[in-house]
Amino acid sequence: MQAIDINKLGKDLELYTYIDYIGKGFPVILPRGLKIINLIRSFVESEEEKNGYELIRTPNVSRAEIYVIEDRYKEKKDEMFIIKSNDNEENNSIVLRPYAYPFHCSVYKIKQRSYKNLPLKLSETSTAYRNERDIKGISRTRQITLSDASIFIEPDNIEEEIIDSIKIQSNFISKLGLDVKYYVSTWDETKKEEYIGKIEEWDKVVTAMKNALEYLKIPYEVNTEAKMYGPSIQIYYKNEYLSNMQVDFEIVHRFDLTYVDKDNEEKYPIYIHRTSVGSYENLLSILIEKYRGDFPLWITPTQVIIIPEYDEYIEFAKNIEDSLLKNGIRVKIDNSEASLQIRKNKAIDLKIPYILTIGKNEFNNKTINVKIKDEEKIMQIEELTKEVLSC
Repeated sequence: MQAIDINKLGKDLELYTYIDYIGKGFPVILPRGLKIINLIRSFVESEEEKNGYELIRTPNVSRAEIYVIEDRYKEKKDEMFIIKSNDNEENNSIVLRPYAYPFHCSVYKIKQRSYKNLPLKLSETSTAYRNERDIKGISRTRQITLSDASIFIEPDNIEEEIIDSIKIQSNFISKLGLDVKYYVSTWDETKKEEYIGKIEEWDKVVTAMKNALEYLKIPYEVNTEAKMYGPSIQIYYKNEYLSNMQVDFEIVHRFDLTYVDKDNEEKYPIYIHRTSVGSYENLLSILIEKYRGDFPLWITPTQVIIIPEYDEYIEFAKNIEDSLLKNGIRVKIDNSEASLQIRKNKAIDLKIPYILTIGKNEFNNKTINVKIKDEEKIMQIEELTKEVLSC
């Protein structure tokens, strides 16, 4: 599906839109789209906490010095939004955050760490700003929201941690019903001298990545597209990048991140940066393409809509709404001025799974007429509740 089709569908489904005077690359996420994002975000954060991650929040803006310490400021400068300082000191310029992991490294450095404190797992739903030139619908924008995580571990535990991380990522991917491809991204053997890190470090991590995927029986391919500072596992949906797990051999040295090992010696941990589902904007684009609006019920913005034919049936509709809400079902009443058929057609266009209409018969018999895709049937409220909750 072309990006323009995804944009049209996103607008038709009332998920997001673009407004010319706000600017290209800055989508406005509408209530229905934000509901999808927030449902996934809540699930991601909850699952990560269950798996030992500590949630943090770091600033969206900072002095440029943090990126100078990271030593990628000059390289990444053109991709950043920068406000120059009055004193013309480059370190004092203000930068809209393009990525969060230097902040996570700064959190690690707040105090001396011991091997007993590792692994340290930090998780953040971060907002990042990138001066993208190649804007692509909602999948590549200038403001993105990321499921960001950083892991600091002892070198000997690298394979175990990669297995745990892949399990978490694959759980999210499975829950969303996505078929993905995994790639182990390593260095180009002919240019080893250009990469950061020792040969034995690269070999150990790449071997651990392959072993982890094989242990979990996940097929993968190998490419030589690794960053200069470390190998990674990349996850793609079709040809669209979804998420990754990036090892960085350089950044622990740049921020001087150490821990005291069992022999009371200072060592550098292995640093892994990973995203659970990548950017939520890109994920929304992928879900729109895959499901065309027929989203899995657990992330459907409105699961049930109630359409009373006349105003005299509104009280009955509200009783049904209250019952569904008490059971955690997302429900709305459409009692607008439009005709019953127009309101039903609108609900169909929005791909609302359960469309309830209340006419004279339903009101008198205290039943509901339920349209589920191409099927219509008369149900009791208890039946409907049980069916929705079982999905």
